[in-house]
Amino acid sequence: MLTALLVLTGLMGAVTAYAQGPVPGTSFATAPELKPGTYTFHLQPGDLHFFRVTLKQGQTLFVTLRMAADVDFDIAVLSPERDLLESGVRPTGFYERISLKAPVTGSYYIVVYPFGTSSGSYTLELSVVDEPRVTATVTVTEFRYLTVAVPAVTVTREVVTVRTVAQQVVEDRGPLLNLFGMLSIAAGLVVASVVVSSSLVRSRAPPQQGEGGEVRPRGEEGGA
Repeated sequence: MLTALLVLTGLMGAVTAYAQGPVPGTSFATAPELKPGTYTFHLQPGDLHFFRVTLKQGQTLFVTLRMAADVDFDIAVLSPERDLLESGVRPTGFYERISLKAPVTGSYYIVVYPFGTSSGSYTLELSVVDEPRVTATVTVTEFRYLTVAVPAVTVTREVVTVRTVAQQVVEDRGPLLNLFGMLSIAAGLVVASVVVSSSLVRSRAPPQQGEGGEVRPRGEEGGA
């Protein structure tokens, strides 16, 4: 009966410890590993709480430390080589917030410590964000040659032709004008010959006789 009670008491203690979550470490060697989530712990004056977070290169760790308004706790994040990378030392009444992008893959340490004689409970919120992947978009222009049958199109256009009409008329009527010219010359010659002939006939006519058989010059006919 006593043995059963001891076993039951041990099991209840183990369950209680598991329900409370990880126990803060007091050094780098005893630092428990934390996963992304929310944890609550109690810190006494002069104590240091050590935690460990495993990060891959390029991942970003976000840490928020919340406490009562009259409590002043500070926080620090150290590299796998235990070099100080980031710290939060805001005054009393303010939360501490830290973000850190892991330069290498490894275990990073979180240390929570009080300022002065501050003590009390605090909440530790952790989140890890993977490095965003960049997708490069490449646009390729392809040239393709297509043979397209286009139906024949009949287009009616107005065409203006300029030609020399006067020259054509002269060339077409040239022989006729030459004929008229020859006929005019011939007619002129005929008229001229008739006039000459009339003049000769008049000059050769005999003198007119007056009363009593006298011959009078042509110039004296009007005086008789």
